[in-house]
Amino acid sequence: MTEVLTFAGVPRATWYVKVNFSSGPLAPTSGMKRGRPIPGYTENRDGTLVPDQTIVTWLKAYRERVEFQNGGGVAKLRHYLRRDHGAYINRKKIYRLCRENELLLKRRSLAGSKRVRRMSRNHVVTGPNELWEFDVKYGYVHGESRFFFILAFVDVFTRKCVGVHVGLSCRQGDLCFVLKQALDHERVKPESELIIRSDNGPQMRSNEFHNYLERLEFQLSHEFIPVQTPNKNAHVESFFSILEAEFIQVRYFSTFAEAYTETHAWVRFYNEERIHGSIGMRTPSEIVASWRNGESLEVSAVKL
Repeated sequence: MTEVLTFAGVPRATWYVKVNFSSGPLAPTSGMKRGRPIPGYTENRDGTLVPDQTIVTWLKAYRERVEFQNGGGVAKLRHYLRRDHGAYINRKKIYRLCRENELLLKRRSLAGSKRVRRMSRNHVVTGPNELWEFDVKYGYVHGESRFFFILAFVDVFTRKCVGVHVGLSCRQGDLCFVLKQALDHERVKPESELIIRSDNGPQMRSNEFHNYLERLEFQLSHEFIPVQTPNKNAHVESFFSILEAEFIQVRYFSTFAEAYTETHAWVRFYNEERIHGSIGMRTPSEIVASWRNGESLEVSAVKL
C-alpha cells in the first residue's frame, strides 16, 4: 500500500483518514470532521458526547459520599464512571477535572506509616539469654582482594558468641537464619522474654527482619541503640575488638573458603578456650555449663 500511495502522490495520513472515517458515527455523512476534539466534551464509545460539566457533577456526587472523602483516587473514579454511567473517560482528563474543581484527595503523609523503632533502655541482666547484642563487621580476603562479612550475636551475661554468620554478603535472610539457629542451640524457651539489641544498620531496620520477629513464637523484643552511641552495644563491640586484634590482624587469607573455616574455628576457640577477666577468668562455655548445673557464679549482674 505504501508503494501505491507513493506512486499516486497521496500522503499516507490522507489515505488512512479516509479509511478510518468512511463509516461509523464520525463518517463525513454525519456532518463531523476529523480534527481536534470538541472542547468541553468527551466522546463516548457509542459516539455520544458527554459534557465536562456532567462529568464534574458525577465526580462531586462521589466526593460527597463519606466512602469517597478519603478514598477513591483517579484510577478508581475512572472505573466507577464506566460502571455507573457508562462513560469511558481518559484518566488524565479525570485528574484535570478533579484538580480544577478541588476534588483530588489529599496526599497522605508517610510519617504516620513509618514503623516506630524501640530504643534501648537500661536493664539489669542477671542470667544467660536475657539480652543479646549483635552487629556486623568486615574482614578481608587478601588473596582475592575482597571483603567478607561477619555477623555475630553475643550474650551479655556469659560473653558467649551464640550465633555467627560468615559470608561474602550479609542480608536480612542471613540475619533471620543465624538468629533462629542461635535460639535453637541455646535452648531458649518460647516464653523467655529475650531482648536483642543492635545499631541502626540496614539489615536490622529491614521490613523482612521485623516481619520475621513478628512471626516468631518467641517473645523477642528488638531494641535499637541511639545513633553514635556504640557504648550501648559495648559487649558485641568488645567481641569485635578482640576478633580484630587477636584474629584478623595476625592472619592472611588466601581464599574466602579459608577465611570462612578459620573464622568459625576462632569463634569456637573464643567460646570454649579463651578466658575472660570480666567473667572470673573463665570461658563463656564454662559459665553456661555452670549456670545450667545450678552452680553459684562469681559473675555480678550486668547493668547497662
